[in-house]
Amino acid sequence: MFPLKQRLAEYGFESHEDYDFAIQCLLNNPTPNIRCLNIDGDPGRRKTAFAHALGQAMQVEHLLYFEFGVEAPIQPVVRVVDGEEIPEEPPTQPFDRIMTEACALSEAEKTILILDQLHLAKFQQHIRLYEFTKSKIWSYSDVSFHANPANLILFIISSEPLYHSLQQASFRVWVCAEASSAQALQPADLGLDESCREWLDAFNELMAELGHTPTRSEYQRIAHDVLEVIRTEEQLCTSIFGWVEDIDRKRLHSKPIKPYISKVMRAIENSLNVHEEIEITSNE
Repeated sequence: MFPLKQRLAEYGFESHEDYDFAIQCLLNNPTPNIRCLNIDGDPGRRKTAFAHALGQAMQVEHLLYFEFGVEAPIQPVVRVVDGEEIPEEPPTQPFDRIMTEACALSEAEKTILILDQLHLAKFQQHIRLYEFTKSKIWSYSDVSFHANPANLILFIISSEPLYHSLQQASFRVWVCAEASSAQALQPADLGLDESCREWLDAFNELMAELGHTPTRSEYQRIAHDVLEVIRTEEQLCTSIFGWVEDIDRKRLHSKPIKPYISKVMRAIENSLNVHEEIEITSNE
């Protein structure tokens, strides 16, 4: 499964962070209970993207997803017989249904269940989850389902701190909205020649001023635009806003940022002139 960073990127989650050690801690620490990964981090749905990408990167047979707060509770069914109302067995609630499915699948195959937006669930469900991690049994009405702790892992996402006991039963990992402290890429990292260093250095200065460090694929897309289509400052801004996640458009077009944009554009023009001179020389 490792290195994990590349596999996460293959499944739609790019980051400068290295999660290999954290996931090894989750998987290798001995426990008789159900393993739980508490995916904490900055606000937004990036935690959800991480959970889905990690589940796919781990190549389990079954990856299930449940989101609290979006399901409508199923109302009890009342049957009328000879004018008398007779309540029937209450229908299975969506949360109970996904939990029993996870239990059943885990009997024989590796299964991950993502529980998203847990802070929207009633506190009773937090307690039930904690009890489940210990007992490995999910119960409702008069039925019980057993989970195989060797095969089942819960990924828990919440915008609020987990119930204390549930957190104690979980390993927590932090997912940043961005990793601005990551090292900026150099021309060789992107397969570019040294003539691109001037504009790439200027671009890195611009990103530092904006508080961003693009991912490798974002770098590569912008580099393609620089070499093929960007010829004005407005086009440069359009490419940056289009490819770099979470860029503040208002700040990108603000007066304090304009000198950095102009510096990148001058460096791009110098780089293009170098390429043109090389092409002319080689033709002669």
